[in-house]
Amino acid sequence: MKPIRLINLFKYYKALPHQNAAIQELEAEINALDPGILMRGAEWYNTWLSAPAVKQATFDNTWNGIYNCAKEAGAKFPEVVAAQWALESAWGEHVSGKNNYFGIKGKGTIKTTWEDYGNGSVVIKDEFKNFDTPMDCIKELVDKWYKDYRTYKGVNRAITPEQCALLLKAEGYATDPDYSSKLISIMMRQQLT
Repeated sequence: MKPIRLINLFKYYKALPHQNAAIQELEAEINALDPGILMRGAEWYNTWLSAPAVKQATFDNTWNGIYNCAKEAGAKFPEVVAAQWALESAWGEHVSGKNNYFGIKGKGTIKTTWEDYGNGSVVIKDEFKNFDTPMDCIKELVDKWYKDYRTYKGVNRAITPEQCALLLKAEGYATDPDYSSKLISIMMRQQLT
């Protein structure tokens, strides 16, 4: 039997009630075995504190900045995330909610937008999620659309960036019938620069 890597337990941590309950149970089991292991003075903790920090990508509202953040967040094709940013936010000029560069819907900011439900575009008011940071927005996009999420098979399963763009539309990310072709066009133009 292969041992569980603790780091993998936190890969998809979202502070959900069942996750918090599991962590509390793990903490209780560890304390039952060795009450000193979770103390700040424990040898492993001091080693961890002295380890050099891993430099994380910082948000830069540019193609390269988005690309790097998307790559760090786990997008197989970060250029598709960058193309979504370019399309959804007019190259970082407009957000749909606080720090929301991708038009992610949810509780937050109400804005006028357009959708196409099959009979041409219609203008509606819709609610867009607010994020504490732009990186939080990128992580949510990648975690819920690019990676496998619950029963959804993420678009990271694509073989090419173009197929990834096609899957985003097919999986319902956008109602614009030309969404995929717009993303592909943006990526092609970006390759020429």
